[in-house]
Amino acid sequence: MKNCMFQSLALALLVLICLPLGAQTLERKTLTWEQKKIDIGAVLEEKGPVQAEFFAVNAHQDSIFITDVITDCGCTTVDFSKDTLMNEGIASIKVQFDPDHRGGEFSKVIIIRTNQDIYGDTLYLEGINMPIPENIEMAYPHRIGNLGFKLSAINMGNVFTNEPKIKYVEVHNFGSTEVSLEKLQAGIPAYLQVSLEPENLQPSQRGLLILSYDGQSKNDLGYFDERIQLGLNDDQKLDLRVMSVVYEYFSPVPKSMESIVPKLEISSAEIDLKDISANSKVSRTVTFTNSGKETLHIRKVSTNCNCVQTELENNILEPGESTDLKFTFDPKGRKGIDHKHISVFSNDPLNPVRTIVVRSTVK
Repeated sequence: MKNCMFQSLALALLVLICLPLGAQTLERKTLTWEQKKIDIGAVLEEKGPVQAEFFAVNAHQDSIFITDVITDCGCTTVDFSKDTLMNEGIASIKVQFDPDHRGGEFSKVIIIRTNQDIYGDTLYLEGINMPIPENIEMAYPHRIGNLGFKLSAINMGNVFTNEPKIKYVEVHNFGSTEVSLEKLQAGIPAYLQVSLEPENLQPSQRGLLILSYDGQSKNDLGYFDERIQLGLNDDQKLDLRVMSVVYEYFSPVPKSMESIVPKLEISSAEIDLKDISANSKVSRTVTFTNSGKETLHIRKVSTNCNCVQTELENNILEPGESTDLKFTFDPKGRKGIDHKHISVFSNDPLNPVRTIVVRSTVK
């Protein structure tokens, strides 16, 4: 009898050991987060710690309570709800970031474990750390009036049409009076919004000029180098150079749709004109074809030099249709090896921007 019981127990253990790994995996009952990532923007070291708060709800019938919170940096501390959350109960996670002397963009990881989820949810606190410069004069060498900047121009970088791009620019007031922005700014385009933090920048104080660039409102694509003028208090003007590259945003294309969406094919993306004379214009033709199954729209054709002029026969191509792009290069005043770029913007979501390189040796 004992031998039979022993054999049964051994068999049961063997069955458990041989169970597939998936069958042994614990069921996860996670909290539903309002957001898992918070961007706190630019953090000036002199302002001290910055706080952000995450919220979550228990959407399960089982009660949940937080058992452990782990951060990846001593500069990040957390205070959280320790109460048991019944169904529809709300949890709060308060995260504090203490800026230090390490500047630049950061992404802090916070892992939240509960009694119903031993693996844990991952939250992210992101921003830009701006430490206090050791030498103010050297840190802000470019002056516009009484304001000091790190660089002579503001580079917005890549701006997409799905959401405004935010740029934080450090400024230092080297003057003897406070600086503020006029409430109405007639010298900036509608797609740009500018604010100053703090609103009143005191003498010898550092602050942030915050630019919001709306690519959708810009209603144009490509590289832009613009001048804007901000009105300051006491009728002062602040002239700024703003650079940007605006791209149309496309959602990721599923594999099943890659052969269906509009697709721009270019007969030659690299053209070598070889040896040409500086006294003669040169023209060539490139053929565009829509190899997709949806209508192709060529949004814009631009060049990196006024010496290259383009003519496009048709900017709307149905599936299988083709059109020609004629370009003319005027090498007057140039000499030696030369490279020019022609950028083609379209609604091809896989390759929305194509570049044609035109090489030559001008004699």
